Amino acid sequence: MYVKTLKQFTVGLAMLLGVGGTALAQDTYPTKPVKLIVPLAAGGASDVVARIFAAKLGERLGQQVIVENRPGAEGLIGVDAAVKAAPDGYTLVLGSSTTLAANFHLRKTLPFHPVKDLAPVSMAFQGFFNILVINAAVPAKNLKEFIALAKSQPGKLDYGTATSGSKICVETFKAMAGIDLQMVNYKSSPQALNDLMGGQLQLICEPVATAMPNILAGRLRALGVTSATPHPAAPGLPTVAQEGLPGFEYSAWVAVFAPAQTPAAVIARLEKEIAWVLNDPETIKKVQAAGVEPMPGDAKALAKLLNAEIERAGNVVKAAKLQPE
Repeated sequence: MYVKTLKQFTVGLAMLLGVGGTALAQDTYPTKPVKLIVPLAAGGASDVVARIFAAKLGERLGQQVIVENRPGAEGLIGVDAAVKAAPDGYTLVLGSSTTLAANFHLRKTLPFHPVKDLAPVSMAFQGFFNILVINAAVPAKNLKEFIALAKSQPGKLDYGTATSGSKICVETFKAMAGIDLQMVNYKSSPQALNDLMGGQLQLICEPVATAMPNILAGRLRALGVTSATPHPAAPGLPTVAQEGLPGFEYSAWVAVFAPAQTPAAVIARLEKEIAWVLNDPETIKKVQAAGVEPMPGDAKALAKLLNAEIERAGNVVKAAKLQPE
């Protein structure tokens, strides 16, 4: 009788601790600073938005959320660092449609699987539109003149890229315009931007937030915005579609991921606080000023979005006839 009672007590205690442990993890997490890896260099559009987001999320969590830039290999180095981190909720990564979906088709091998090795946490931001920009010394005043120039000098003009997204942007432009541009790979987008302004490149596909100051200062010339309709953060600029390539559009989104096997209770806490941040008027105002929009959505919605984006990116890569590297 004593043994039976002890066994029942032990099983009951284990069940209680299991339930209590899950609740405790959600209630006490986090007990130290959280690291948010941005797999791109500091200063880019994703980095700007990540810092706005991290500051507010830290307030909600009661712990500092530290942005750590891990650029290189078109975002793969940063994501891989997150994949290899302990699945305890203290390392997150800002994954994007280009880093996770485009790279899946543009690389022969990846150090991780975007679906199997990452746990979706929450959607974050969308509308990362770009502007096709050229060096101000290039003898072309608009998109049509640039296309004519490129056709007169096939393979003689260079474009820079540091991400799979910018590569898809320009390669799609090349295919639709029927031109031949030579690709130059960079470790970071700011490096490509600096070389464009220095005259080493002729064109890049640059995020609106970082392109506009240089356009307004006269250092760069805009050929068109990659949004389907005129972009509010690029007043007065026509779209690429309006300038002569109907149907052209390119944009990206970013979302928060954790290493696979991160506890469900931790993800639930993050989901809750991130949802609050994305609906915070102050945060919305700041990210809109950077040219993007909040994209609320829980972990299940993000998982569905990622799978759909992988399929869509595959179709774009195939249509642009891009070969995996």
